[in-house]
Amino acid sequence: MRNFLIIILITVLGVCKSDAQYLEYGAGAGLSVYWGDLNTPDFGTNLGNANFAVQGMAKLNFSRYLALKANLLYGKLSGDDSRSFVEWQKQRNLDFTSTLTELSILGEFHVFGYNFGEENPISPYITAGLGVFHFNPKTTFQGNVVELQPLGTEGQGLPGFDSKYNRIALAIPFGAGAKFQLNEEMNISLDILARRTFTDYIDDVSTNYVAFDELAAGNGLLAAQLANRVGESLGQTEPVSFPTGTQRGGANIKDYYLTAMVTVTFKLNRNVQLFGRHRHRTDCPRF
Repeated sequence: MRNFLIIILITVLGVCKSDAQYLEYGAGAGLSVYWGDLNTPDFGTNLGNANFAVQGMAKLNFSRYLALKANLLYGKLSGDDSRSFVEWQKQRNLDFTSTLTELSILGEFHVFGYNFGEENPISPYITAGLGVFHFNPKTTFQGNVVELQPLGTEGQGLPGFDSKYNRIALAIPFGAGAKFQLNEEMNISLDILARRTFTDYIDDVSTNYVAFDELAAGNGLLAAQLANRVGESLGQTEPVSFPTGTQRGGANIKDYYLTAMVTVTFKLNRNVQLFGRHRHRTDCPRF
């Protein structure tokens, strides 16, 4: 680990040839897309899960190569088995929608470097970081919108089962984009980021069915009705019951979500004061 950090430090010092550090702030809009247990094998069909999203950000540019960004994202995630062309998914007949609120810190590395005012106004970059997000899966049943997490649709809260999942989780955002200079005070960025999350319950689906009568007795009739909606897809009035332990989702792979965003940023100033010291036209952060 020590050698790795030394290599990173040498790399940073070696590539930093920049104007002064400066701040940017801005806002963006685009799409948020869920990727999890309610997806189909077809990529194009999954794009039907796309929803509108917005974000606000503040960024400290340390050098022409390196920046650190704080980002607040608000959007929506959704998935629906009825969109699938796979028969068993259509019969499973589960769906959800959820608001998405994410706060993240990301590092940016501009592959070829970037400075305001240079002749080449385009700079591709890669980015990664750490985020925390809130989600709350809901569905519609008999004309009413119902929150799924409190119900324990996979037996959560019953003896021998897990506790109810947390609706706040960590995520690792990563991706790539390009930054375009519009003028000496304004940029526009285009990027696509994926989030590897640490939950498998964005869609309220992860493990196995619990037998209808067992779940109804423990967590209530509504939990049993929304855990198994196969009867609805078959046009039956009587509920369908699978033995406890029958597969409902895939717990081995955590849920993901993706964003594609267009962000406009404004340069705040040319000089940034860090740790009580002014930095003016410095090539690198001073350690």
